[in-house]
Amino acid sequence: MIKASVVIPVYNEAVELEKVLNSLHKQTFPKNEFEIIVVDNGSTDHTKELVSMYPGTKFLLQVEYLNSSYSSRNRGIEASKGKVIILLDGTIIPDKNWLEEGLKCMKKKNADIVTSNVRFDFEDNVTGGKLYDSNNATTEKQVKERGVAVTASLFVKAVLFDEIGKFKEGAKTAEDGIWTWKATHKYGYRLEFCNKSRAIKKAKTFHKLLKKQWREAKGYPVFWKLQGIRPPIYKKLIKSLLPYHPVRLNKLLRNIDFKAGFIQKMRLYFVAWSVWITMSVGHIYGIHLLKQEELKNVNKKMKKELV
Repeated sequence: MIKASVVIPVYNEAVELEKVLNSLHKQTFPKNEFEIIVVDNGSTDHTKELVSMYPGTKFLLQVEYLNSSYSSRNRGIEASKGKVIILLDGTIIPDKNWLEEGLKCMKKKNADIVTSNVRFDFEDNVTGGKLYDSNNATTEKQVKERGVAVTASLFVKAVLFDEIGKFKEGAKTAEDGIWTWKATHKYGYRLEFCNKSRAIKKAKTFHKLLKKQWREAKGYPVFWKLQGIRPPIYKKLIKSLLPYHPVRLNKLLRNIDFKAGFIQKMRLYFVAWSVWITMSVGHIYGIHLLKQEELKNVNKKMKKELV
């Protein structure tokens, strides 16, 4: 009987995916009780050939909404058979007892959603970008205070997708925060952090980090709207022009599982300042996009009323 389904969205990540699949096939949880579903979002590398080398691993191709990992997750959710669906990124390598501990945690804490303890691999090259990226993992504090989590390694009871719905089709960012916020705040489901369900993620370089932060920043206004928050653009503009406060650096350092030296702290500071500006401008652009979308919806509604 299939108890759990591991859904992995991928796009040109064959090198990392091979490590992920190797780890999944070495899990302590019984192999006949979970399935692995890889959903390719239009890769041009050897992803399909790689997956075929792992017997029993399902391969799906999602091409209707290219560049949308959330649509890929939706296809995996639709094809899954497990009572628990685990959303795992194609670059996150789980420990051998990751699945077993995550399911145990879900049962022990009577949780509907469980997020794993994702740590970061600096690959013997600790840069400011990688140090900053290591702050992007879901923390126990974040789960308790905000009731949100990312889909990097997320255990979800399958019935929740029936009630809440899946992710927005074509979305490229922020849908994990929006979905988990709905689950905990609107539907009252229980989200817990599981320290023993561990996985490792390769920390992003500065360039990849900025691309990710820009993408996420554009999506935040939709999340704010859901929460009833409508920050004015001028505040975001002023924020983007202000220097990054050193006090914020101390907060970043407290979240990093690494003892940074003076040079590394300076590198982290300037990376954080760059991210600060990128996020602020991204928020402004996201607010602009949201207003345009709202205007389109109003025009559509008016046209329907006139017909």
